[in-house]
Amino acid sequence: MQTRVLVADCGSAALAEVIRGLEREGYRVERMTADRLGVEALDELRRMGEGPDAILVELDAADGPVLGLLSKLPGDLPVVALVQPGGSARPSLALRLGADDAVTLPTESEELALRIERAIERRRVVGEAVPYERRPPDPGAPSTLLGRMATLRRVREQISRVAPGRATVLITGETGTGKELVATAIHESSPRRSHAFVKVNCAALPEPLLESELFGHERGAFTGAEQRRIGRFEEAHGGTLLLDEVADMHSRTQAKVLRVLQEREFERLGESRPIQVDVRILAATNQDLEELLEEDRFRKDLFYRLNVVSIHLAPLRERCEDLLPLAEAFLAEVNRESPRPKRGFSPGVLETLEAYPWPGNVRELRNAVQRAVVMGEGPWIEPADLGLSGHRQQEGSGAGRGVVQLPEKGVDYRSVERALIVAALERTGWVQKEAAVLLRMSRRRLNYRIRRLGISHPTWRRNRP
Repeated sequence: MQTRVLVADCGSAALAEVIRGLEREGYRVERMTADRLGVEALDELRRMGEGPDAILVELDAADGPVLGLLSKLPGDLPVVALVQPGGSARPSLALRLGADDAVTLPTESEELALRIERAIERRRVVGEAVPYERRPPDPGAPSTLLGRMATLRRVREQISRVAPGRATVLITGETGTGKELVATAIHESSPRRSHAFVKVNCAALPEPLLESELFGHERGAFTGAEQRRIGRFEEAHGGTLLLDEVADMHSRTQAKVLRVLQEREFERLGESRPIQVDVRILAATNQDLEELLEEDRFRKDLFYRLNVVSIHLAPLRERCEDLLPLAEAFLAEVNRESPRPKRGFSPGVLETLEAYPWPGNVRELRNAVQRAVVMGEGPWIEPADLGLSGHRQQEGSGAGRGVVQLPEKGVDYRSVERALIVAALERTGWVQKEAAVLLRMSRRRLNYRIRRLGISHPTWRRNRP
């Protein structure tokens, strides 16, 4: 069935080109002048059985009435705003006024179509979701998704809201933050929990083997294919498929996965007959996909298909309040299997945990606790038992929290911040990921500060001088 898009027509040449592009993409486009578009007109269309699936509104600097229209449109319809470059109407303004997405003109019709579909899917997910406060705890949800901080509470709420639907979910975060655990929680809290949950590590296999792993192959499809093999998409029929480390997938395989997301069908290698599947796709990555888009290393259309709902996991160094609860939970788990269980942590352990940057995140913390239980000689876990002594703490009191002497006349904070970031970058050879570890912040947060402070280096693809 064709997707119906209602356009608030203000007669501009740019909008006419957009409409032609959407019609070429197969959309059914209806026009209505901006002064008529409102709740009453939309109700009339719905009574006639011709209600739109989405609304497209062009914003212009001089078009005050259209800006006011965004806040008056009904909340159950996705709205995509088209923003003219150079005007006072910015994408951020459109989003604040209620638009689901904002696209700056000119834009490719294929990209606009993807943004419209993503807005429709997001609104559908929200409509299907049971409010978090009313949802009973799911006994199948993993109990190890622990933490007190608001960031992790927000992740648990996102899982609860997105689990009932079938929207694709992109899970991002550094290695060891628990992306697979989140994917498991989504599956176990969904109506698909009685069906298969299949995981594929896209970084573990070269392209030909990954294609065979995902889609299967017929006997004789290639050298060594001595019998038919069922692929992971078929194994996950009716259930959930996790594409772990999706950023490492080859462009050819990306195109085939995109087709499955769009058409819900594929062919085995060596077979021309299409196979229909009902699979929910979850994807996980520790890389910055938006950076890969700029470098043309990841397909833009696949990114928009995967990024319907995004869940980001903060690194452990930004969740200091969660260190002790996680360590205690891991200790209880390891104690159940140990012939020499420990009573608990000595008073100095928390100070050591907070001083360490945890580049391996939650996974590294669990390994440290397991090592302490196995190797520790006393009844209590001491700081030395954790095996973190190789970490060079900062000089000064407070377990790595150096004392800063503030001059009487004060300082220029931005210049101090810039000098600190440049020093970290110089020490790591201008590798942002390693500098972020030294500064105990996420790479995304460091990149934001680099752009804000105007720091650049000739070796960078972005932010070059």
